[in-house]
Amino acid sequence: MRVCYYDLLGVERKATDDELKKAYRRQALIWHPDKNHDRVSEATERFALIREAYEVLSDAQERSWYDGHRDAILRGDDHKASRDSSAGTTTEDLMSYFSISQFKGFNDSDTGFYTVYRKLFQKLMNEEEAHRDTPDEDDISFTHYPSFGNSKTPFADSDGYMGYGSYVRDFYSAWGNFTSVKSFQWMDKWRLSEAPNRIVRRAMEKENKKARDTARKEYNDTVRNLATFMRKRDPRLKAFQEEEQRRKDAAAAEQKARVQREKQELMAQVAAYKEQDWAKVNDQLDELSSEEDEEVEESEFYCVVCDKFYKSEQQYTSHESSRKHVKLAQALKEEMMADEEDFEFGKKEEVSTNNTAQNSDNLGSEDEQLNSQIKKNKKKKKKGGPRWGFADEEKLHEEVEEVSALAAALELDQYRRRRKGKGQEGRYNEGYILAKAIM
Repeated sequence: MRVCYYDLLGVERKATDDELKKAYRRQALIWHPDKNHDRVSEATERFALIREAYEVLSDAQERSWYDGHRDAILRGDDHKASRDSSAGTTTEDLMSYFSISQFKGFNDSDTGFYTVYRKLFQKLMNEEEAHRDTPDEDDISFTHYPSFGNSKTPFADSDGYMGYGSYVRDFYSAWGNFTSVKSFQWMDKWRLSEAPNRIVRRAMEKENKKARDTARKEYNDTVRNLATFMRKRDPRLKAFQEEEQRRKDAAAAEQKARVQREKQELMAQVAAYKEQDWAKVNDQLDELSSEEDEEVEESEFYCVVCDKFYKSEQQYTSHESSRKHVKLAQALKEEMMADEEDFEFGKKEEVSTNNTAQNSDNLGSEDEQLNSQIKKNKKKKKKGGPRWGFADEEKLHEEVEEVSALAAALELDQYRRRRKGKGQEGRYNEGYILAKAIM
């Protein structure tokens, strides 16, 4: 009777991963060969079983398989005498190989890892060949499976391909998808010759087929899982993975060194580069072309209010009559009126300016706005307080204001049709002229 993995670690079957890890460390400290000098051989064997138990139970897939077949694994070869000899190697026989106790070391000796499993899978292959001509209702075709090899068999090709079956990878790939061609007739529950009639015979055949399919599926799963169990512990796979990792690291280092060399060469070329004469000529041409572009830009029509350029006078004139331009011009006027203290305007002029800003949307042009504002200023001045005998001077002052307003309007019209004049300075100049026109 074999020892249960859970009993080896001293945990329950519902133990968590942390509990398994703590139990493994505790048992390892007890049974480590270095701490058992009086019983080295016994401690070595026990420690190997403890480590195997932890490897199986710490892997979720292997633990699930072990829990599902725990009784069969522990039973081992106890029921060999009660089975049919025509069955060959059965699922119960294979269960005993899910343990490192079946071999002694990873070597080519008679009890070594490679010899034990090579003989086992060769036996399975011979049984499949013996049943290849057996009629089967499922019509499963026979497949030749590669040998397990020995410690010198390469895991995969590195220099040249030697053909299918020459590598350990081919073995695991084939047996990992194993499907038996055995008939599994020994699993039948009924003898068809004992059927009293055809109806009962059909029922017997149905139950027998169900039993065969169940046995075949279990047998196939056992062989596949055994191949997975061996692959995980195969030293040839570990050596191949280490070699592949070294090769990848070397390739990455070589790639990094090559990039560094190319970078240094490029920097050296940049440092030793000398500009040619034809390149200098192109630079001069580029400067001339940029100057021409600037002249072209300066020759375009520019709107100070909207901060835009226009290619023709017609476009510029159409833009002046647009609603957006009028709205922006009005906003600029209101902004300038808010800064009246910088221009030293009077309180009365502030009132007239605000009235002008509120009614400017209803006027058709800037000249009409200025004339309307001048008339309003005259009316408001007439409604003012007593003049105390200075009528002639006030009349003269009003005429001077009218002339100044007309001159400012003319100056504004000329200024806005100039071609050169742009930027923030142009905006302040126009604002100043508008302010003079409203005074």
